[in-house]
Amino acid sequence: MKFVLAGQVLLAQASVRNFVDYSFSDFEAEFDKQYSSVQLRSERQNLFESELEEVKAHNAKYEAGEVSWWASVNTFSDMTEGEFSTMKGRASKHGTNFAGTTVRLGNSANPTEKDWREEGVVSPIKNQGGCGSCWAFAATECMESHYMIASQEKVVLAPQYYVNCVQNPHSCGGTGGCEGAVAELAFNLTAQVGIPLETDLPYAGRDGTCGSYPAAVTCDGYHQLSANNPSQLETALATKGPVAVSVAANWGRYAGGIFSGGCTSSSCTIDHAVLAVGYSQDYWLIRNSWGGSWGEGGYIRLTRTHDDTTYTDNTPGSGFACKPYPSTQQVAGESGVLSDSAYPTGARKASSSVSV
Repeated sequence: MKFVLAGQVLLAQASVRNFVDYSFSDFEAEFDKQYSSVQLRSERQNLFESELEEVKAHNAKYEAGEVSWWASVNTFSDMTEGEFSTMKGRASKHGTNFAGTTVRLGNSANPTEKDWREEGVVSPIKNQGGCGSCWAFAATECMESHYMIASQEKVVLAPQYYVNCVQNPHSCGGTGGCEGAVAELAFNLTAQVGIPLETDLPYAGRDGTCGSYPAAVTCDGYHQLSANNPSQLETALATKGPVAVSVAANWGRYAGGIFSGGCTSSSCTIDHAVLAVGYSQDYWLIRNSWGGSWGEGGYIRLTRTHDDTTYTDNTPGSGFACKPYPSTQQVAGESGVLSDSAYPTGARKASSSVSV
């Protein structure tokens, strides 16, 4: 039972793309860009040309062996920072209104690498679009994988249900829906009433009214890993399945390689939720929700060099807290990937009599 998506392997480029003669017109054609006015087109061209220079400069460093990943233009290359931020959305939790349990896992017998795509339990890459629903996608994709591990039956679930129906009274990771929430709340809702199939509630990319749909999958709750603990994340990935994690996603121009540099000594702002689907001794394998044309076929590899490095998140309200927000939060790992990790428990088929 496997999804046929290029064998579900990393789609890394063999070499860095050459942008020497690449123009804004080329960009418009490649990414089907259309602008409503001459002025807007001019503004987008300026943004694109600035980004293109950044890509070229970074790739020159890659070719010189100074960095471990390479960059590319993509559909985000004509966006402002504010516009790109909508492709993330707030990510995590840390409050008192969750029903999960904290687990502590060792790693004495872990294999040197794991990739759950090889087991055929990772669904096709999705695209959240301009809605800040990363948290809903991370939770949905995690539920899908844990259900497929348990049942050996493939399934594609509906992130739109979480967008429409998850309640977020304490503003954990945002104010709800496209304005942000957390995967843990989605797991709790799934335990209470289930989640429908994507075919019963297609993704709309915007906030909607909560309705009633046949529940396809349910769960018992979720387990929370200890914060900033690489051995626990590795063990969960080795023995349990994919894990929803929170990150500082400064990855807009990432195209391939092992990413490093998402945090600085003074700042690491958690602002995105994604799904960890594997690891090696060198990297964490991360599934993103920006479509398959981004990164390595929709994935990114984050270096493990910084597993023991701790950073300070100076704006926890942007994605790592419930109200009342703390002034700072300590996060660890490349792009803060170890800061907040959870996975559902008891994933199984819902009763046909249940509706959500």
